[in-house]
Amino acid sequence: MSCSNNTSSTGGCGCTSTTTTSTTTPPCAPPCASAVAGNCIEYMNAACVVMNDSIKEYSIKKGDTVESVIQKLILGITNPTCVSSGGTSYSPIGLQSTNITNSTVTVAWSAVTQANSSGLPIYRVEYKVSDPSVTLWTQLPDQNTTVATITGLLSMQSYEVRVKSIYPNGSNTCSSVTIIVTTV
Repeated sequence: MSCSNNTSSTGGCGCTSTTTTSTTTPPCAPPCASAVAGNCIEYMNAACVVMNDSIKEYSIKKGDTVESVIQKLILGITNPTCVSSGGTSYSPIGLQSTNITNSTVTVAWSAVTQANSSGLPIYRVEYKVSDPSVTLWTQLPDQNTTVATITGLLSMQSYEVRVKSIYPNGSNTCSSVTIIVTTV
């Protein structure tokens, strides 16, 4: 894949499609330089992922964080039915830890705004010790809020945490990306 960099009249970053031998590369937003660190993401209009010799494009909207864009791309690769080509996610996005102690972890995520025919989802937080031999996930009670505190953890232990969106009719049950959190 090759691109030639350009700058739009609005000051954004991006690239134009180029033709090589017999293929045309669609427009993608490559990493770009900005005078203000972190500003470039606001100007990008698309992000591309190569999957099975095809290119899947996702929209990036103003206000999206780098973490949420990366999480959408990961979900688009690992579970493409949970993210539409327009960037709409049926999965919780932006999962992050907000408060860590020696026995508790608070996590937060962005609400899923994509309803299906049965309505908006509720959330199920799941966690387990970060160890490949441990396969059983512990679940917190289902909830409507986008913040949860996991208690009763061991000090200085790493845990994997994910959040599932559970729709009323059971369809589009999608997990967030899994993050690893270590207690103090």
